[in-house]
Amino acid sequence: MPAVAVSPIGTTALGGESGLTKDPPVITGVAATTSANTSANSTVTWSYSQPQGRAQAEYRVRAQNTGGTTTYHDSGWLAGAGTSYTVDIDDAGIPVAATNKWVVHTRDEAGTISPAASANATYAWGNPQAAMATVEGVTVPADARMTITQATNITLTWTFSDGGNTQSFYRVRVLDQGTAIQLHDSGWTAGAGTTYEIPFTFDHGMTYEFRLQLKNNYGVRST
Repeated sequence: MPAVAVSPIGTTALGGESGLTKDPPVITGVAATTSANTSANSTVTWSYSQPQGRAQAEYRVRAQNTGGTTTYHDSGWLAGAGTSYTVDIDDAGIPVAATNKWVVHTRDEAGTISPAASANATYAWGNPQAAMATVEGVTVPADARMTITQATNITLTWTFSDGGNTQSFYRVRVLDQGTAIQLHDSGWTAGAGTTYEIPFTFDHGMTYEFRLQLKNNYGVRST
């Protein structure tokens, strides 16, 4: 009888990988950007390897408090071999003035999931405050509802405050006071100016509601 090569369980005689060998991927070097970018974007990066050389097939990124007891954001499993993930942390509800923990898992092409790898990142992205000042030169009341006495050339003015941060974008909206239907939306407009002439024809004597949002130089929005 010819000799038969015998290999330990989990390996093959040719040095290849058997179905019993599923070493998990290894994730290292997790980090997150915290610099100003006007979009409130933070990019999480990591390095991937797998002992048998299997490629990354999916990844999952979560943002948590440093104790890991609260999850603010979960990307879910995303297909791809990329080793970075960008998210608008303001839009995602991740604290913008705190230390957050980023947790990364990957899954290789055999379906094996890596142990978690994590890193803390400290954000000090401010808390922008927007305060409408005047419309038609008249002080804006607390409910931001005003009766307009002319059809055009209506200008809204405001103030911005956020410590040493600066204004990067503004957005002005006009709503029908009775129905809350939006009549005008400037969209997010780049600029540090604090006045906006509204390109909308108003009905004389009608009451409108004005809304204002601002972004600071980190892209964090005012409430």
